[in-house]
Amino acid sequence: MKMGTSKASDRDFMSIENIKSTVTKHLFIINPMSFRRKTYMDAIIRDIHSCFDAPDSADYEIYVSRFPRAAIGKIREYAEKAGNGAIIRVYAVGGDGILFDCLNGVIGLPNAELAVIPYGNSNDFVRTFGAKKEELFRDIEAQIRSRTIPADAILCGSSYALNTCTIGIDAYMVHKAAELNARYARYWNRASSRTRKFMHNLIFFASVLISSFAFKIKNQSYTVLIDGKDASGQYAAIAISTAPCYDGGKNGAGPAMPDDSRINVELSKSVTPFNVIRFGMERINKKHNKSPPHISYIVESEITVRSENPLVLQLDGEILLDTNITVKIIPAAVRLVMAGDIPEDDTYEGRAESRE
Repeated sequence: MKMGTSKASDRDFMSIENIKSTVTKHLFIINPMSFRRKTYMDAIIRDIHSCFDAPDSADYEIYVSRFPRAAIGKIREYAEKAGNGAIIRVYAVGGDGILFDCLNGVIGLPNAELAVIPYGNSNDFVRTFGAKKEELFRDIEAQIRSRTIPADAILCGSSYALNTCTIGIDAYMVHKAAELNARYARYWNRASSRTRKFMHNLIFFASVLISSFAFKIKNQSYTVLIDGKDASGQYAAIAISTAPCYDGGKNGAGPAMPDDSRINVELSKSVTPFNVIRFGMERINKKHNKSPPHISYIVESEITVRSENPLVLQLDGEILLDTNITVKIIPAAVRLVMAGDIPEDDTYEGRAESRE
């Protein structure tokens, strides 16, 4: 695991002098569960300190978030203390879970920006910028100085997501995978990255097998309104997306992008246990383009989903239960910090593959 900052060029991002005059406070939110060893997290903390060791450096703080959603309150408290005249840059250091927390902390704050420093298993949102770009986003010095771009967000109830909201068998798979990972991940946390990747896929496959026999979920009836049009039916899964990557690079719902002010929706028809397993294997091999049979929509405003049975929801990795939800697109909801070496004219390189 590579640690330490690299010296990024000045192309495509601000100089350190300019950033001092614009961003006045920096808050680093770290998820300790994203690191196999505490020494790895400590190395990141040392890198952060080294970026601010000059006498005239900007103000910064490091917060280790040990409980889900704890970061939201911390960000709000930090912004209130900073005052309306200060621009704060919040750094989500970890995986998609801490990014979810940080997004929900900064959204709605006119003086807040969001940076991603990816150290999770999936890092799905960063994959939107292209293959093997994680290292660019791990350059802390570059993240301190880089420009921002607007990014859309999904609003589901009172929570926001940058990537996906899935309902049904997809969400149930994530739920089961999270349960298995929480139970067994400690046995291979210190293993090599190749072993951990293998175990990540094995856990997902086990969750697929369990989910294939969840008959009530994969044959659930839904009342669905898409921009006011009825699309009700019996579906195995409903995938709502504003970015193309899901669960470690697997496709979300169609050619979704975070800058087009639209939601992509895929309604997947009810399937047999065999087709659920085939669907899961295609996800593992990143070839989810044929099954299960699906209907795709481009949504300009909102989608409403209701069911008499509880809806199993996955919102950027967060698992929720509800019976009636409305999902809306919030255009340019957050100012997202870019990695310095990504060209401005080709920001979102990781476009979803065609499913035709």
